[in-house]
Amino acid sequence: MYLAKNTIEVLRNACLSLVLLAVLLYKLVESSIYALIQQAMYYIYRRNRPQTHPSYSVVATLPKNPKVNRTKFIIGLLTLLVLTNGVTYFTSDAFRGKSTFVETVKKESLFLIDHAAQHIADVTAFEGKVRRVSKQLNVPPEWLMAVMYTESKFNPSIENLKGSGAIGLIQFTVPAVKDLNRQLGTRYYMSDIKRMTEHQQMDLVWAYLKVVQERYGQFKTLPDLYLAVLYPRAIGQDKSYALFARPTRAYRQNSGLDENKDGVITVGDIHGRMERMFPTAYIAGR
Repeated sequence: MYLAKNTIEVLRNACLSLVLLAVLLYKLVESSIYALIQQAMYYIYRRNRPQTHPSYSVVATLPKNPKVNRTKFIIGLLTLLVLTNGVTYFTSDAFRGKSTFVETVKKESLFLIDHAAQHIADVTAFEGKVRRVSKQLNVPPEWLMAVMYTESKFNPSIENLKGSGAIGLIQFTVPAVKDLNRQLGTRYYMSDIKRMTEHQQMDLVWAYLKVVQERYGQFKTLPDLYLAVLYPRAIGQDKSYALFARPTRAYRQNSGLDENKDGVITVGDIHGRMERMFPTAYIAGR
């Protein structure tokens, strides 16, 4: 809306300027244009008049050589040049391209979308899907992008390398898929999740996170959204709340989340990791 109003204002001012230039042009050249025509006719007539013959002479009557006000004429030509170039510019693709550039700058690319392009062909459609799901969950899209980047690097068919069996954009686990089947009345298997496109998986991402949100409350921070995928019961808990501890299998599978390497993965570790990896997304929405 702002861009449209600005464009209308520019066009209005341009029209007023063109009218003033036209009036000025008329005043400057009205007294000299006729003289210019006369002078042109004078030189044409002189060049083409009959030549004097030795046996007789033909005297051609020439028009009077007119006097042209050169200063006014030059100013008039310059004014005409400015006028025509102005009209050409404001009706050309350059002016429209300028407006398009302003609009493009105002709309920034989605956080981490360049990384998504490594595994997703149509990133524009994917970005639109992420924005819609984020709006439905009432969270900044940067949070959802950060979580998916952490879990899968935006690869919808990737499997967990540490033996958990998790698959997909947010690393759906077997218990999570079973819970979704109960909630949605579906019969998805892990192999079905792996074969899904990123757009199909985003529907499940929304369904899963919506269920978690209804059970444990709103996602108020980026760590809350990440915990919804990793350990939903820890949402809203104090930073000292422990998720996994050594020497359990769950700790070994998630040992990279232990920021201070003390053998216990806490909510505080999740906060520290998210802030370190995604400082921009961490403060988004505050």
